[in-house]
Amino acid sequence: MKRNTDLSLQRQPVTDVDRLQDASGVCADKPFHFDGSEHEILEKQLAMIRTMAQLSSSGVTVYDMQNDIHIFTSKQFYRIYGYEIGEQQINIKNEIYDSKIHPDDLEELKKNGSNAMNFIMSVPPKTRKHYKMVSEYRIRADNKKYVQVIEQQQILEQDALGNIWLSLGVIDISPDQTDVQGVKYQINNFHTGELIQLAETGETSGLTEREKEVLKMISAGKLSKEIGWSLQISVHTVNTHRQRILGKLRVDNSIEAVNIAKRNGLI
Repeated sequence: MKRNTDLSLQRQPVTDVDRLQDASGVCADKPFHFDGSEHEILEKQLAMIRTMAQLSSSGVTVYDMQNDIHIFTSKQFYRIYGYEIGEQQINIKNEIYDSKIHPDDLEELKKNGSNAMNFIMSVPPKTRKHYKMVSEYRIRADNKKYVQVIEQQQILEQDALGNIWLSLGVIDISPDQTDVQGVKYQINNFHTGELIQLAETGETSGLTEREKEVLKMISAGKLSKEIGWSLQISVHTVNTHRQRILGKLRVDNSIEAVNIAKRNGLI
């Protein structure tokens, strides 16, 4: 999970566009593809985000994944982290912000961010903007004690190939400070309300070949009796496999198990 920015980009809007390309005018060493409208799109998005940030008490940041930089960060974002930003403070390194996050939480946030990215890239490009990653974690905002914050991240723009180009982050102090115990994390589809369950690699790789075979048949809509007949095993054995699959993937039903298996390339 990357964070932080160069504040000079807020005060010099022209560089918001110029930083998208190298000196030759070509995106350097990045597998991105644009159709020529990216400058206009970027200007429009930043104008809206700046207005939103002025009206909001939340911390707001926009990340350019093509160039690995934050092209906009509101002053409230810095204040939540315990920094007062003046006109001369135009450069704050990522490490300064990461040092504010509880060490245990930082490692888990990185892992979650990687899992979320893998999931987002596994869904059709046209639906990638439908998902939001919500994380709660601890920061040491006043250098004395940790407080819980809530951060929401979602895609703003993609390139012509569906690669994630711009992402929006919104951060707030959690209203509930009674349970400051670490990372809480979820991905949801805010178009459908679906809550996404992501399995760890170790969990999915823990399935036996027979369990994967059963899960594939479940995905095809086969009943336990049909699966037993196809595999020449009893219905009781099929149901035992079903229960073990649910336990290993830490889900409550076969639908969730099938979704996780598809996302992890098992079926």
